[in-house]
Amino acid sequence: MMRRVIHLLAAFLVLALLLTACGAGGDSVERFAEANPGSGENIAIPGYETLSLAAGKTAQTVYLKNPPENAAAFVMTLALDDGTALWTGEALQPGEAFTRITLSRALRAGEYPATLHYDCFSLNDNTPLNGAEIKLTLSVH
Repeated sequence: MMRRVIHLLAAFLVLALLLTACGAGGDSVERFAEANPGSGENIAIPGYETLSLAAGKTAQTVYLKNPPENAAAFVMTLALDDGTALWTGEALQPGEAFTRITLSRALRAGEYPATLHYDCFSLNDNTPLNGAEIKLTLSVH
């Protein structure tokens, strides 16, 4: 009986480690710098002219960041200019970046006009702040 419990526990641990190592899909956030929040009066919005994506896949490798000097969290939404929302991320803290995202649908190879929309929120009380929209081109290959 005890041997069976040990085997079940071992199998459970191996499964848990595999799921953690492989990830269950979804977005990946990495800290690239220690946050040194500013006053919140100005928010640095990174601009992107082009975002390169892989054709035919929903899982994408990107680098979408929130500069460490911001005193605001970002919620980003990537949408085609025809209004099709491709991705919305969770709140991104200063000094963090999305490195992997999952699109709502795969795109064929080509170039697509798109918008990266930023909703900004106070770190202190999560109140909405000014946002921004960055026009860019999705280069899908």
